[in-house]
Amino acid sequence: MVDKKEEELLIDTSKMTQGEREALEVSEDARFVGVDQPSFVEELFKGNFRPDLITPYPEQNAEDKKIGDEFLARLSNYLKENVDPEKIDAEQKISEDVINGLKKLGVFGLKIEKKYGGLEFSQVNYNRVIQLIASHCGSTAVLVSAHQSIGVPTPLKYHGSEEQKKKFLPMIAQGAISAFALTEPGVGSDPAQMKTIATKSTDGKTYSISGEKLWITNGPIADLIVVMAQTAPKIVHGKERKQISAFIVETKSPGFLVKHHCQFMGIRGISNGLLAFENVVVPAENLIWEEGKGLKLALETLNSGR
Repeated sequence: MVDKKEEELLIDTSKMTQGEREALEVSEDARFVGVDQPSFVEELFKGNFRPDLITPYPEQNAEDKKIGDEFLARLSNYLKENVDPEKIDAEQKISEDVINGLKKLGVFGLKIEKKYGGLEFSQVNYNRVIQLIASHCGSTAVLVSAHQSIGVPTPLKYHGSEEQKKKFLPMIAQGAISAFALTEPGVGSDPAQMKTIATKSTDGKTYSISGEKLWITNGPIADLIVVMAQTAPKIVHGKERKQISAFIVETKSPGFLVKHHCQFMGIRGISNGLLAFENVVVPAENLIWEEGKGLKLALETLNSGR
């Protein structure tokens, strides 16, 4: 593999705009390093076919399959009796009754450990659940998948403190809906141009978040959102470099507002929107990992979740 120094020599920044260079610097700062296991897709991209990296195909063990089978049977009955995909598509909304029923089944705690009140399903059983829901209603599958895969559970799994896990994971296992907020109007997912700001209080006990986030799946109905925001810059080689940090925001907090509900040609029942944060105060304890690790956390969450 090409190391970071060698790769820097391959990137000609002389023709880049200042904004492009800033975007490159911020992205490079979030690059994963120290990956010691080769990737099948990476090797394929290089022209190397490595079947040894994907064989033998992993088989689900009998005990885990039984757990999945029993849950899928209950879920299948619920979907057939209570979830009307055509109605959801026509009304462009998943009803509270449907969501509450999914909560009672434990669907929102599939990947959360049992010690926090979740079902702690294996990845295989989780995939089977999403496959079943998607075969019945795409919008409902997106609701559940976005919540589990890129919402609060995944960032906390990798980099949450034990205190954060004890506070938020039981809430999620019981049905609190979560979302992930990176993209912004006019900016997209370019971290160097991010406008949302998190300002630390003078006593260091809180942050005040201000900005807007767009295309946030589950955002309009979420109880908890992982929000990416700029924090105080750090000095690198005598120059300021933007820092992106990740925070857990409770949407019941004053200053949180859903400004617009986005609509789509397909999966019309998903809840997606433009969110505003107007001086939303969050405890410093809601910072995930540490300041400046937000983009790396976002990339890790998206890579894992998707």
